[in-house]
Amino acid sequence: MKQQPNPRPAATIERLDPAALAKQLSRYAKDRAHWQVGLEYELIGYARESLQRIDPQCVQSIMLAFASDSAHAQVSREGDQLVSVTLPFGSVTLEPGGQLEFSGSPTATIRETERNLRFFLRTLHAHAQQSGIFFSALGFDPLRKLSEQHWIRKQRYAIMKPYLRTRGGHAWNMMVRTAAIQVSIDFGDESDLARKYVLGNRAGPFVAAMFANSPFADGKLTGLKSTRYAAWLDTDPDRTGAGPGALDGAFDARRYIDEVLRVPLFFVERDGALVNVAGTLLQDIPDATAADFENLLSMIFTEARLRRYIEMRSADSGSPEYALALMAFWKGLTYDSGALQAALISTPVLDQPAYRALQMAVARDALATNCEGVRVIEVARRLVTLSREGLAACAPQDLRYLEPLLQNVCEDGVAPADLLLARANSASAALHATAAA
Repeated sequence: MKQQPNPRPAATIERLDPAALAKQLSRYAKDRAHWQVGLEYELIGYARESLQRIDPQCVQSIMLAFASDSAHAQVSREGDQLVSVTLPFGSVTLEPGGQLEFSGSPTATIRETERNLRFFLRTLHAHAQQSGIFFSALGFDPLRKLSEQHWIRKQRYAIMKPYLRTRGGHAWNMMVRTAAIQVSIDFGDESDLARKYVLGNRAGPFVAAMFANSPFADGKLTGLKSTRYAAWLDTDPDRTGAGPGALDGAFDARRYIDEVLRVPLFFVERDGALVNVAGTLLQDIPDATAADFENLLSMIFTEARLRRYIEMRSADSGSPEYALALMAFWKGLTYDSGALQAALISTPVLDQPAYRALQMAVARDALATNCEGVRVIEVARRLVTLSREGLAACAPQDLRYLEPLLQNVCEDGVAPADLLLARANSASAALHATAAA
């Protein structure tokens, strides 16, 4: 049941002034010398014998194993349930369907993130072997139906679940059956923030095409190359798609905040607990504060979103090599000013209906998409080339991490889904040939 927070002095509402909130965002700007890159990497777990999704008890055993591995582990609980483990190299948290998310500590070089990611995966594999489970790095659960999923008992998900059910036909699929890779980047000032945020949103469909890796669901082909991306497109129109202001001629932080304040909340935090205010606007909360605004930013699921950093969110989960390639891609495009400007020029500027049509076409055809006068493979190749040039200028030591995209996108014109489909077709042909013999 939706509740109302306890009223506080009306003066707190003044802190929701767009100009003040824009200044609040700008406080997170960093000097270029301190720019880092962060990675979030999601995986889906299965019982090895039954191929069922791992249940909450099994998820808890994995989390407890991580917590026991390090004397420096810090754990967060809700009731008797462990919901996150913070380790020296990053944190492990739970998604709604028991997906595990690794959030690596921000690093100056991708090599540092690779070391942390490899350590996490080795540790996870060891725990999984002992528990008779394994993890998949695909963008969508290829095996189990929605009705077979196990939901994690977590305050925020208990609030989001019924509300999002009313907002999109695939909202629950998004919550429990998807897995993604996300990259976070820093910004230098409001102008730099604007350019990177706009590029992250405009380039989002092209990144989704390059990283499409989910052509299966319910044990069969879906007719889509990114079933995950399609699920996001039918989740909640208030908070998905292109970020506020990203498709306009010029980005303005105050206008962006005006639009964000029109996105309904899920909850507010009061005295360490979450209060269900799903569907309510922040300015209608009697005791709303600027801290609530920062929580609202985390409830927006656009291609790129602003928080204390800029989060690029368009990619399906995939191999560790692809996760590191995504980091290299965004670092090369955004941490070199020349590459950033050229990428903005190279990315088509579409209105909202055309952008939506492109997203839907990409979910189906990935790099083979030709929609709204845009040949996705051409733009994708241009962006990867610009990223390589940007890395050569600002971080040549990270160039090698771009290799999977240089090969698959620029040379072969394929996404991971294309490789999966080729293997599936080959296996099917072999099966038919054996039957005929």
